[in-house]
Amino acid sequence: MRNARVYDLVMAPFEWALLGRWRRDIFGDARGSVLEIGGGTGCTLPHYAHVGRVVLTDPSAAMLRRSSLRARRVAFRVDTVVADGMALPFSDHAFDTVVVSLALCSVPEPERALGEIRRVLKPGGELRLLEHIRKPGGLAETIQERLTPGWKRLSGGCHLNRATIETALRCGFRAEAVRYGMGGWLVAARMKPE
Repeated sequence: MRNARVYDLVMAPFEWALLGRWRRDIFGDARGSVLEIGGGTGCTLPHYAHVGRVVLTDPSAAMLRRSSLRARRVAFRVDTVVADGMALPFSDHAFDTVVVSLALCSVPEPERALGEIRRVLKPGGELRLLEHIRKPGGLAETIQERLTPGWKRLSGGCHLNRATIETALRCGFRAEAVRYGMGGWLVAARMKPE
């Protein structure tokens, strides 16, 4: 989404009703050096409790500028880098944790992004993600398939119909913990490279 302020306004009710709690649960105990891909306006920053440093990446400089408002309110170092999740400008094995929150849905090639995540994770490092996903079977899947082309144009490339967990498994990650919500439309996961 091009307008960072509009993004925050649109997302505010979802953050209050559901996403904030899920972000706290899945990201709150992340430790060490954290890379957040698609960090946008910094919605996840208030939920990190034990990190030393967070690097927010996003392809939108406007989104990252808005993240500075949240970055001022946290006790750890926050750096921002305009970057594409499919070509991360970091050395191999640079981060203890990589966080992706509602961003793999918008990456043109999620397999490339997952390969980059594997590359920048330290040995023993962890991928933590929160994504809306394809709800397989029946009317829900049909609706997602039909809405996705128009939704992609309105929302900066967001796909409503991605099978994110399955893609991560195919890309060499193993699931440590997976939790579904909203009737199977939302997933939170902790994953490690095989």
